[in-house]
Amino acid sequence: MVLQTETEEKIIASAEKLFYQRGKAGCSMQDIANDAGINRTLLNYYFRSKDQLFEAVFRKAMGSFVPSLASILHSDITFQEYVPAMVETVIDTLIENPQIPTFVLQELSSNPARMPQIIREMGINPAIAKKKMAADGVLPADQNYDSIQLIINILSLCIFPFAARPVIIDILFDGDNDAYIAAMKERKKLVPGMVKQFMMQNPSK
Repeated sequence: MVLQTETEEKIIASAEKLFYQRGKAGCSMQDIANDAGINRTLLNYYFRSKDQLFEAVFRKAMGSFVPSLASILHSDITFQEYVPAMVETVIDTLIENPQIPTFVLQELSSNPARMPQIIREMGINPAIAKKKMAADGVLPADQNYDSIQLIINILSLCIFPFAARPVIIDILFDGDNDAYIAAMKERKKLVPGMVKQFMMQNPSK
């Protein structure tokens, strides 16, 4: 059983590397088998199709941070306490795994229904965030448009700098990756501050 687990992990690691480097369309099952150092028959024993393997890699990527976000969301903390925790979790994860946004965008392009399904399965429920906002007096309970816009804005502020990472490093930081990383760490403080300012400007009536 241990050997099977190790083999499966080796396959997923090779698939992860090749999917990140070439995209799903840019590599074959044989390429993945070769990289993992196994034959195609053994690869097919664990994963019958590239779609199945891609989903395993995608679930691993999402599993690196979505369950922890869900756990925090379902806790007793207020929305105002949740925002810094969420921002820190997302940014720290993407600093360690900068390839995730590009990988997610690939998945959204090829299979747009799968990502929402997986995120829901991992416990993310925006209705809970909106309920916390209403309880906090952040936004009126019936102001769904504003609460949704606020959630979108928070996610965008966290994720976009990583999705556009090569352009941002080259144009804004003159190719200095260390300066870019320092700026991303600084965003862990800046983004909650921006959100707090928005909340203060839009109190519950």
